[in-house]
Amino acid sequence: MHELLVRWQRGWSLSRGWMDYDETDGVIVVRVGEPDREVEYLTTPAYAARAARLALTTPGTTRLTVLASDPDAVAKSIHPLTVRAIPRIMTIPLADHPHHPIPPEYELHLTAGPTVIRAELHHAGEPVASGHLALHGSDAVPDLIHTEPAHRRRGLAAALMTALTTQARTQGATTGLLAASPEGQFLYDALGWTPSYHLVFATT
Repeated sequence: MHELLVRWQRGWSLSRGWMDYDETDGVIVVRVGEPDREVEYLTTPAYAARAARLALTTPGTTRLTVLASDPDAVAKSIHPLTVRAIPRIMTIPLADHPHHPIPPEYELHLTAGPTVIRAELHHAGEPVASGHLALHGSDAVPDLIHTEPAHRRRGLAAALMTALTTQARTQGATTGLLAASPEGQFLYDALGWTPSYHLVFATT
């Protein structure tokens, strides 16, 4: 199993609270138990066809994530699953993460637990932007970064990332690791994150 995929999965699972998982024969199995995602399989191209067969024969809605340098080849190998998205794994040394201040009309609410940090930005008493960051070993894994449409293009996502990664450093994390959607890549590129592998997300 590729070490980068394992590291990302551990942090992502912590963020979502999906802690019932194991690994067998090159495939990580995360038992989510939600209506639109009963089970998530994660693997590498060498085991993608096998993982796709598992997904197709598992009752309920299942998802498959494959770490890939060639997403088109992976998409062919997991047919007839439907590819839903192809985000990028991105990393950064947290010491290099830029600082973006919170705009003065917004207020930060930060909850720092030992494994998950949660942040919200409020405007006029209402939450308008939020995000999680999971801590696993020396990795900080941001997740679920969201800004309400009416408050976008004001630097709130960058300010949230500053708050989350700054707190992560105080709790001992040294490396940022995340899965960026095609839209999110613009933000993380601007913040200095480095793209590496693709993640092919598919569903039954």
